[in-house]
Amino acid sequence: MDFILLMGIAVIPFIVAVSLLVYSRNTLSEALALFLLLICFWQLDISLLYAHSYMQAETLDRLFRLLRIGPIMITPVMYYLSFYLVRKHKELNSFKRVFNKKGLIFIWGFSLVVYIFNFTGLGIREYELISQDFLSPAYLLPIYGPLNSTFIMNIILVFINTLFLLLISYNTKDIYYGRFYKSVVAGGLLLFLNGVISGFGMLPLYFSSLNSILVAVILFIGFYQMQSQKLKDMNFKLAKQSRLLEEVMDINPNYIVVLNKFKTIITINDSMLSLLSASKHELEGRHFSTLLKHPYEMELNSRHLQKLTTPNGDTRFVQWGCKKLKLDTLETFTLFYGIDYSSQKKQEELLIASEKFKVIGELAASIAHEIRNPLTTIRGFIQLLNEKNQLKELEGAVLEEINGIEQVLKELLLLARPEAQNEGKESGIQPIKVLEELKKIKMLFEGITLEQQKEIVLMETPGTQLITYMGSQHFKQIMVTLLKNGLEALPRGGKIKLKLDGHTGRIRIRIIDNGRGIPKERLSRIGEPYYTNREKGSGIGLTICFKLVRDYGGDMKIQSKEKWGTGVTIMLSPGEKADVNIEASDQMRTKILV
Repeated sequence: MDFILLMGIAVIPFIVAVSLLVYSRNTLSEALALFLLLICFWQLDISLLYAHSYMQAETLDRLFRLLRIGPIMITPVMYYLSFYLVRKHKELNSFKRVFNKKGLIFIWGFSLVVYIFNFTGLGIREYELISQDFLSPAYLLPIYGPLNSTFIMNIILVFINTLFLLLISYNTKDIYYGRFYKSVVAGGLLLFLNGVISGFGMLPLYFSSLNSILVAVILFIGFYQMQSQKLKDMNFKLAKQSRLLEEVMDINPNYIVVLNKFKTIITINDSMLSLLSASKHELEGRHFSTLLKHPYEMELNSRHLQKLTTPNGDTRFVQWGCKKLKLDTLETFTLFYGIDYSSQKKQEELLIASEKFKVIGELAASIAHEIRNPLTTIRGFIQLLNEKNQLKELEGAVLEEINGIEQVLKELLLLARPEAQNEGKESGIQPIKVLEELKKIKMLFEGITLEQQKEIVLMETPGTQLITYMGSQHFKQIMVTLLKNGLEALPRGGKIKLKLDGHTGRIRIRIIDNGRGIPKERLSRIGEPYYTNREKGSGIGLTICFKLVRDYGGDMKIQSKEKWGTGVTIMLSPGEKADVNIEASDQMRTKILV
């Protein structure tokens, strides 16, 4: 009966080990489960010493030697617990001299040798029957052989490992691991001390079996508390991250809706709510098809840019898209998003209008030249007739009408070729703050660069204010033409650097792209009127740029290399009121304006 009771008690650590693996399957839980399994074997081994009435001596001896794997192999497991903790935490690197892979292999090898000796007469010679007394029933006491000293050394190593583990648990910065390992040390010392005392006959052997229950419970509770606290902290951090992600979503200017696998809206950002003039409680938890019905009636198509009219009457141009998000094999979400290109669309319309204006101007210039020449001839003949004819009033009226036509032609020429009209140029000259103008021009291209996935980076020398005198529209025309040409030469992901600094006493503007470059045979003809390699180009854009720069006393130079890119350098004279040391500024550090 005593044997059966002790067998039942010995199984308790095994049950706890299985529970640990079911509760949490990781390296630490597996090592702890192995530790509890060896305690189970140890206690089963002790229970066999009370089974002399139930089985033959030979069978009992074989089983006893086999189950001694429990008290012997518990040494390398204790070493591994220390090794695992040292390897996991950087602040314990100083303990790596003691707990490392070589030490682990040595401990496992030594314990294996002790276990092999256990199967010989050098380990255990025979058994002595201890008679029943007041505290304990009769049991067998092993009589150990001469190499039992290796087993004693193994026990000493267990105590040394346990003390080291206690020291490590006080040095780790992880409070959860520290608390748990202290409970392991407490349980281990209780079990080992009781086992040693019982082994030397000071207490009955079954005392250690009773202690194994307490140790198993202590370890399970300690591990459960550690995992629960870590899980609680992780949930707290996840909640903070979730709130942060929601805030990031809400400040995102794009329209975002997140759906679960049932197409139910689980979250929607403020931009989308503003577009729909709705609130979160109206849409969250509703099916995605709600957005396609009244009052929202959205037409969602990811293939092209869509023009939408909001409930407030505003017009928006939106590109829709969606992406599947898989958190694991069981949970799938859909991220539905819309990118607002409204401002970019307006800028594109302005640029298109500018192009149309340019075409109209060219047409006007052509018409003006064609009409002006015959008008000059007609004027001359009428003036000759006026000297000989008496109908001066009629001729005066005709001349007046011709003057009116010439005035219209002048206006057409101003529209078509402002760069060629010196009369208008003088009145349009003003101080230009170059950096501010470049920022405004860069802003005009933000829509196009975003849509085409290209980039314009404005860079300038810090601490300077560069000013030149010229017509602001002419300056804008030069920069827009050059930037537009550069963007057309860029692939997706390309970049244009717009650099502003001072050089040799003048203002230097450099436009550098990493596009496809210009072949040498074409580079020499750049700037010639009507020379272009673009299908829709007029061939006069760069011609006008060269002329405008020269008209204002500047220089423009173009350098290019195929497959590397193109650089345009413009040198302008500084304004008389510019307060800047231009020559010194050339050697200063450059900063990027974001």
